[in-house]
Amino acid sequence: MDLLKLNKKFYLKTQKYFNTSRQSPWPGWKKLLPHLQVRNLQVLDLGCGNGRFGKFLAEHRQIDYTGIDNNQYLLDRCGEVLPHATLINQDLLKPWPIKEKPACRQGRFDLIVLFAVLHHIPTAADRLKILQRAKKLLKSNGLLIFTTWQFDRSKIVKKIARNDYLLYWKKGITALRYCHRFTKKEVQGLIKALKLKLLADFIADTSNRYLILQK
Repeated sequence: MDLLKLNKKFYLKTQKYFNTSRQSPWPGWKKLLPHLQVRNLQVLDLGCGNGRFGKFLAEHRQIDYTGIDNNQYLLDRCGEVLPHATLINQDLLKPWPIKEKPACRQGRFDLIVLFAVLHHIPTAADRLKILQRAKKLLKSNGLLIFTTWQFDRSKIVKKIARNDYLLYWKKGITALRYCHRFTKKEVQGLIKALKLKLLADFIADTSNRYLILQK
């Protein structure tokens, strides 16, 4: 089973319903604001979807926002709420267009975020690869923030491997998606491999674990 294709089809099938159900900011985002004191914050949102994090952040900070996602419908919605953003249609596991897109040059960003992204990446090696790529794009002292989702086991349809599951979506339409459930050991392994300073580690939004790392 090609899990990446499964998830891409999932977002194509549910994109309109997904957009309407993803309008409100996560409560946990407010806890990030004390860490974000740079003027004209250079932000890269990986797996940005409809841009709701960018919209939230723009209400609290002056930002220069770049979003990357592989769903054009959601990118278009992002462009509606963030008309001055740089938006790139790109699969995160393919080579990032760093040379072709000056917006993604190395060492540019004060903040890089991955919210509700890593649990859709099927292998530990690929999850680390994405985070290591992100690290290279950070300025000195820049922040890398990502979440892991400790989803309710009642959502599980099928276990396909250790900590790998298929989950149902039942909002407006029924669809299957792949999700990985992180262990504490896995998260600690990512932090160690990245060799970044851990500034904060907390649970919010009921089931999201936030990691704030500094270069």
